[in-house]
Amino acid sequence: MLQLYSVITINRRLCLKLCACFSRLRLYITICAFALQFDVVGQETRLIDEIKAHKDGIGLWWVGHNGWLIKSGELLISTDILLDYDKRIEPPKITAEELASELDISFITHAHKDHFNRSTSVVLLEKSECIFVMPESCLSVAELLKIPKERIKVARPREPFDINNISVKPIRAIHGNANFSIYYDANLQDSGYLIDLDGTTFLQPGDSHLLEDHLFLEDVDVLFFSPTEHNMYIDRSVILINTLNPDYIFPQHHSTVIVNESTRFWAKGYPDEVKLRLSKAMQEKYHILKVGDKVQIK
Repeated sequence: MLQLYSVITINRRLCLKLCACFSRLRLYITICAFALQFDVVGQETRLIDEIKAHKDGIGLWWVGHNGWLIKSGELLISTDILLDYDKRIEPPKITAEELASELDISFITHAHKDHFNRSTSVVLLEKSECIFVMPESCLSVAELLKIPKERIKVARPREPFDINNISVKPIRAIHGNANFSIYYDANLQDSGYLIDLDGTTFLQPGDSHLLEDHLFLEDVDVLFFSPTEHNMYIDRSVILINTLNPDYIFPQHHSTVIVNESTRFWAKGYPDEVKLRLSKAMQEKYHILKVGDKVQIK
């Protein structure tokens, strides 16, 4: 009986020791996984370092709102970069100064401050050599910011052009407003873009209601779309996705700007509601990113 008690006691102690070891091991693994996000001096890995380190294939980063960074080889382009903005929910993962060291082309869809961000553009003007691609509706703002004409490529809807070995097809954009209406001051010079980068096509519609210009497009590989009240909302976003059947689907214009009664119609997006209305096959291609996330485009 004493021997049996001793065996039980020893086994119990052994189990407790093993449990303690496993607990420490789990804690160690958790710490290591967390540490992978940091460099050797204990600083969080910066987005700009990740961008610089990217060499193979096409890398894609969401920096919030309609802001995307796309890199292929040594070429880095952006769309509607919104960094220094007082209505952001949280600070951006990259600063305009950091971006200026790498950016080659800044695509701008229209003149609203959450798309043609003034402070960001001034930094890019002063500290980079990037080219600004913008519609004619943005030229008056560009003049105020003193962006020289030689740094500007004017995009006109339905008039394709090439720049830095990229084929660009400007797309008509008609801006919406609250209550699903067309914006009173909608400008027909505003432009979305179909960008062909190394054989992969990216559609950035900008701020626009759903148009036949979008539905007539063919071979769109990567789709950015804005499921907000003043853009394509839920139903028309589903129509766009199902019609184009892209390989990658990324909602934008959400989870970046503080939502209140005055901003709700343009700052509140509905990416989850759109996903629920898609087929399983489409859902597998659908990616709701967090600010700073990267996707490797195959």
